[in-house]
Amino acid sequence: MRSSEPAFVCWHYGEVVQIKRSNTAPDGQVLILGLDEVVLPPALTPSGTDLRLIPDGARRWALVAATTDDWVRLGADAVRTVPAGTLGFRTPPTDEQLRAFAKGWRLAGYRYPRTAADKTLLVPVDIDLPAVDATLAARDLVNTPSNTKNPAWMVRQARRVAKAAGAQIEVLDVRRLRTEGFGGVLAVGAASASPPRVVVLRKPGRGPRVALIGKGITFDSGGLSLKPRESMVLMKTDMAGAAAVLSAVPLIPADMDVTVLLGLAENCLGADSYRPGDVITHVDGSTSEVRNTDAEGRLVLADLLAYARLRLQPDVMVDLATLTGAATVALSREMGALYSPSAPLGAALRAAGDEVGERLWPMPLEQGYRTSLRSDIADQSHVSDASVGAGSITAALYLQRFAGDVPWAHLDIAGPARSTASAGRARLRRHRVRGGPAGPVADRWCPVRVGTTAGRRPARRWRGGAAS
Repeated sequence: MRSSEPAFVCWHYGEVVQIKRSNTAPDGQVLILGLDEVVLPPALTPSGTDLRLIPDGARRWALVAATTDDWVRLGADAVRTVPAGTLGFRTPPTDEQLRAFAKGWRLAGYRYPRTAADKTLLVPVDIDLPAVDATLAARDLVNTPSNTKNPAWMVRQARRVAKAAGAQIEVLDVRRLRTEGFGGVLAVGAASASPPRVVVLRKPGRGPRVALIGKGITFDSGGLSLKPRESMVLMKTDMAGAAAVLSAVPLIPADMDVTVLLGLAENCLGADSYRPGDVITHVDGSTSEVRNTDAEGRLVLADLLAYARLRLQPDVMVDLATLTGAATVALSREMGALYSPSAPLGAALRAAGDEVGERLWPMPLEQGYRTSLRSDIADQSHVSDASVGAGSITAALYLQRFAGDVPWAHLDIAGPARSTASAGRARLRRHRVRGGPAGPVADRWCPVRVGTTAGRRPARRWRGGAAS
């Protein structure tokens, strides 16, 4: 944007709300020690990452910060600290510093639902942050209540994304799901008034064929294996895997051949509910014995993995799912569990996660635990028996069979997808505030988890999904 006047882009909680061409002074300014003329008593002089909010004339204020190398963190701290109004810099930082500051401002200032603009950052350049846009889009999908968000609603969001990204989209309805043999998807969604759907969104390219697969359970009651009330409250988040891969579509490089698959269903309780003891036939003809209807996510993923392997013939597959509470117990909400029999793929995903501040921890596909998935009436049980714990590992072992020989990775994001604002602040004390998916992550075949929540909402504002 070129003009003889300064151009101001106004950011509000992750959204560009307007572009101003104005010299209007902001309500408050960021002052940097050593750069701007500011003198404070020693007791009020900030050090390290401290910020000081001080009066600056009638109805004005200044935010004083020490010099910093971490402008993302500075932006995140600033949006939490400043009062309502507009904020600018007394001395404009470099373009790189300003982009980093705006990134932290937008990620940490996110809140749901969106409200009227009460905090606005004024910057003299047009800043494009597509990875942050994707992060916040995923957060919005995850936070949308399930009385709005059902499989049909998610299909509409996928159509919008496909249209904007110039991608091809195909939606498999119940008739197609029956024809194609999606026994897992159909079983999980059978009791819901909102029928299940599978979305296949494709961006053809010249590079390796990549399949990104997302679990999209728009609400999870547990079915006949009913969840306790407390565990059910936040089950609107059980589609965080689908939100992650769908929101990453605009970030796919032009030379990559990527197909995104979303398995969309509601796991409800009703006369048509599937039952413990049922035997389900999947897309590849293999069968699963149901032991727990609250472990529905892996049944959906099994169909999608088999479909991708047989129909798409990908060079690599990555699935993302809020799959098990066991992963959260093992790794907390600070990092996701990474399973892959391919060392290069696992290393690439882990490096990508480190780059965007979304840590992944490699977990073992311990083949000795596979005996716990044995079934007398099906090819395997979808949940292990009582002889072994290791719930996250046995879930990954169950899925591995459907991936076949294709290089594959499974990201169990049940912990970090539900990370709260308070958890984000705890992480901020140790790490940079970043937020995926970012370009380097998409380059490594996976959007990993979308976003680092560091907002100011109560602890029940979750980012993403269920132990299933």
